[in-house]
Amino acid sequence: MIDKNKVIDSLQKVLCTATSTVSDAKVANNDYFKRRVLGFKAEIEFEKAVCEFSKELNFVEGGQFISKKISGAPEDKNNFLYTTIDFGSPEVYKNVYERISLWDEVDDMLYMQIVDEDWITEAFKITNRDGDKVETKILKPKFLFFNFNKQTRRFEKNTTQDFSIVLKHFNLPERSPSLFKIRGDEQFKFFEQYELLTLKKIYATRYFLDHIMRKAQGRQFIDLDGFILKNEKVILVEIKEKTPIEETPSITSWKYGWDTRRLLWYLYLLNKLDMGVMYNVRRVNNRTDRVFVQWDSLFIQDFLHGVSWSSSRGGGGGEDTLLAPYLYFKRLDEILSTI
Repeated sequence: MIDKNKVIDSLQKVLCTATSTVSDAKVANNDYFKRRVLGFKAEIEFEKAVCEFSKELNFVEGGQFISKKISGAPEDKNNFLYTTIDFGSPEVYKNVYERISLWDEVDDMLYMQIVDEDWITEAFKITNRDGDKVETKILKPKFLFFNFNKQTRRFEKNTTQDFSIVLKHFNLPERSPSLFKIRGDEQFKFFEQYELLTLKKIYATRYFLDHIMRKAQGRQFIDLDGFILKNEKVILVEIKEKTPIEETPSITSWKYGWDTRRLLWYLYLLNKLDMGVMYNVRRVNNRTDRVFVQWDSLFIQDFLHGVSWSSSRGGGGGEDTLLAPYLYFKRLDEILSTI
């Protein structure tokens, strides 16, 4: 029988093995690995907040744009594969896929439906805490694979029912990927409070992205956090957990940053696709205790109205962020009531 502990154990092995052990010198006691694990909490809590606000709003999983790295040749352009992983019927995602299908740089679109039953275990290599490479076991989720036909705008069950339909787009690695050490027991404790189905969905997604896709050489990811759906409306959401940047005690000097790489990507999507873009911060009291305060949210257009274009700030992930005033943000309920 699969229980929470087995799912969390497999999740820890997959995440640790694929995540570098290099710390971020800019953030004391808060390296990339810790931020990555804690990021799942904000996404889980955001979905709960949206569903509790109104039955008219539906939160669905974000997908992944996956492509090969550009060679630099003038004829070499981005061609994306778009994927989503969830338990529900692919029809739930029809509005999302219809909009993304309008973008001519997206060649193939796949929906991978998680099957709750018939999960098995498989062999998996890790580097243990002593630095030794050993063989262990992880859970192997079961999936059903569907293509989205851009012409008929319908989901079609794929004749190939395994990950080769994704990996065929890429070359095999020339050498085995690095196996980073198992670590972070304390960071994974918070997962125990969530339902088994939620944990299985998180694990199934990471199994694909951090285990299966390590077999693909030269792949690039842009991972989307989620969508809010209401009737024909589709709102793309970015979800973070952090504290405002407080330059002085006065709230008028507080700011939130949005890293430039993702901000540019969302602006590109905004111009290409018929959907809104919404930025949501699960505000916590500080980086150590991380006690929830409130949700701060705004649409991308409002962020851009107040952004400081003359300066940027180094973010915790090593990337520059553009800053907008904290007081431009509204409470999540207030924003949701306008959708």
